[in-house]
Amino acid sequence: MDRRDFLKCTGLALAAGPFWFQQTFGEAAVARSPFVSARIPQRGMYSLRPATRWEEALVAGNGTLGILVYGDPFRERIIFNHELLYEPLRDERVPPPHLAPYLPHIRALLLEGRYREAVHYSLEMAQREGWPGMLWTDPYHPAFALVMEMPPATPLDYLRRTAFDTGEIGVFWQTETGVYTRRAFVSRTDGVVVLELAAETGVLPLVSMHLEVQDLRPPEQREGYHPPEITAEPGWLYYRCAYVHTHRGYEGLVRVVPTGGTQTLQNGRLLIQGAQRVLLLARVWPLDNAATPRREAERAALATLPADYETLLAPHAAAHGSLFHRMALDLEGGEDRQQSSETLLAKQQAQDHILPALLEKLFDMGRYVLISSCGHWPPNLVALWTGEWRPPWSGDFTLDANLNLQMAAANIGALPEAVASFTRLIEGLLDDWRDNARQLYGCGGVLSGSRTDGRCGWHTHFNADYPLHFWTAGAGWLAHPMHEYVDVYGDETYVHQHLLPYLKEIAHFYKDFLTVTDTAGHVVFVPSYSPENHPGNLDTPGSINATMDIAVCREVLSTLIALCETRGLETENLPSWKALLRQLPPYLINEDGALKEWAHEGLTDHYNHRHLSHLYPVWPGHEITPEATPELFAAARNAAYLRGHENDSAHGLVHLALIGARLKDPELAYRSLRDLLRNGYLLPSLFSLHYPGNVYNADLINSLPAIVIEMLIYSRPGLLELLPAIDERLPRGTLRGAQARTQLQIDRLHWDLPARRLEVTLNARKDQSLTLRVRRGLEALTLADGTPLPLQTPTEAQLQLKAHHPVTLTLYLKR
Repeated sequence: MDRRDFLKCTGLALAAGPFWFQQTFGEAAVARSPFVSARIPQRGMYSLRPATRWEEALVAGNGTLGILVYGDPFRERIIFNHELLYEPLRDERVPPPHLAPYLPHIRALLLEGRYREAVHYSLEMAQREGWPGMLWTDPYHPAFALVMEMPPATPLDYLRRTAFDTGEIGVFWQTETGVYTRRAFVSRTDGVVVLELAAETGVLPLVSMHLEVQDLRPPEQREGYHPPEITAEPGWLYYRCAYVHTHRGYEGLVRVVPTGGTQTLQNGRLLIQGAQRVLLLARVWPLDNAATPRREAERAALATLPADYETLLAPHAAAHGSLFHRMALDLEGGEDRQQSSETLLAKQQAQDHILPALLEKLFDMGRYVLISSCGHWPPNLVALWTGEWRPPWSGDFTLDANLNLQMAAANIGALPEAVASFTRLIEGLLDDWRDNARQLYGCGGVLSGSRTDGRCGWHTHFNADYPLHFWTAGAGWLAHPMHEYVDVYGDETYVHQHLLPYLKEIAHFYKDFLTVTDTAGHVVFVPSYSPENHPGNLDTPGSINATMDIAVCREVLSTLIALCETRGLETENLPSWKALLRQLPPYLINEDGALKEWAHEGLTDHYNHRHLSHLYPVWPGHEITPEATPELFAAARNAAYLRGHENDSAHGLVHLALIGARLKDPELAYRSLRDLLRNGYLLPSLFSLHYPGNVYNADLINSLPAIVIEMLIYSRPGLLELLPAIDERLPRGTLRGAQARTQLQIDRLHWDLPARRLEVTLNARKDQSLTLRVRRGLEALTLADGTPLPLQTPTEAQLQLKAHHPVTLTLYLKR
């Protein structure tokens, strides 16, 4: 049993919940009271029970700072996160082994069909060169927890909520003595966590607060950091932690400002008696040297902030809202929009069709999470939030599928800021990736590893079961969101300063690496690897000509050539890039009529696997389409339907849903999306899990908006296709603000399949000729005033769009 299966099988224990919840609410809490109804957010979610474990906590963040809020009225726990807090596992980084001298023999073994021997030989030589074995990235971890306690009482009403449009968390409860609120947000404008505890009338009961270690491990197992310094004084709470390895550490500081009342200290706790409200302002920051704290400077900075919740909320809500309100999805969710998350999830699990109100909320939640978790870097495996040290897979940036899935909605979902975070991560790793290329393969250019903590990109994470040092597609796969950004936004500065230099380095690696040719003159990808699968007739993943490797190389070269030709650049390099492109091997189709995962005779397919790497030319690539490559398109569809779910990883279903949309297959896309919504991948907070019921993970929730958008809209330069993967199970709705990969914004798309009618408003960023396609067929096309427009074919019209001149069209579908 490997670690993935162990995590899936063990599950995460669910606590019974606070005594008052068990006594007061239980399942009867689904009935809405006026108290609850008055506090339901218009764009958000709410829950009628507090979290019983950190995974169920509500999330808020500004990309750098994050909080997890349990929502317990009487013993609140708020976990603080910072995007740069990764526990150093070693004092010094370990470089990649110098395998380049052994590459000829590794290749010879693979070409002779001695695949396992080649893998083991490469590992033996790596160890000879000083590699100690598979190394994990430094694990992401929480900073600390803030605990706020009040005397227990029996609440008469309760809810906790997240307002997606303002980024604010609220906890509300009523007892016999009054109504109380706890609100919190992480300011985008002031870089501070803001929290307020208040009584609507009168004063608060006695409030106790303190900071403590947030580590689920028993104290004797809490390795990796020295016992932290935790102090309290009137008006302030302080936390400083030093790691065991390196000189690094981190600090946190909380400014406490009561309105009225008194502050005293007792056993390291700050007690506040008789206050009408208590405002807390908190920051966490990493330290390059834990022996050189920044406490006083940060204290002075916090002291300058206004001690007023609403004053601090207003600019943050405006900044956050400007990002969130760029898009909206309306599926006519109706009364279900007023239901709690528990009720919606239970209702979804009991039915086979997608619940429109739940999908609306998850679309919003996905964009909320991406907005809230993109800071200096993009989201890692847990986005921004964790309550445990040493989370599964280190909670790192996993580069062979997960990160790009999470980024799938960044461009088409109107969040280019996420691409800026992504670009900073990639460019910060390039020096290490140059070392990887040189050390592992003796090549110039860049070679990514399979995972990173953001600080280290050296490739040392591989073994016999996961020979990821044979994977050469990583850097190119990670280039996709970058050139997609250019297709959407047309940013020429980005092309010249970021995209072209990066693509040129990837092409440099390919030019040096692809030196072996077959009898037909095609270059051979040897060694090769298809994450994280193995051929059906081999007991090792080490291979030749993984389809993903070929597809990514083809995309990199094609994109680079097109960018340079249209701009008159790199005339001296274009001939060699074009020659290499012509030498790439063709894709193959197996005896089942499916696209082969390895384009090498003698390697058979292994269908039951969570990854779908070989379908890269379908998604995220645009190479295989029904018009350009009908035979390969049919083979790709067969491959998608033959794929098993293996260990039920959410990212596998996400990937399959996106591929289903690109295959113009409503059944495959809808079924995959439905299974994600109803099979235990969602928490009451509406955050997502890696397995049903287990392992906190952001792949699903950050990717979900992309699934919906891809089902509704397909685009590439010069082409816009509407409803490629929608059928009568989602009969009508409206999507606002989607972005197309042809420098075009879809201000509004409304579809009504029973009425056989579409309305769309297109807003181009540049003058362009656009092919508008509706695959199900068109009867007529008119402007908003009824003026008819000609159809070039039964499914297509040609439009001439002017920049920044929105055009509204009505499309009448064939009956």
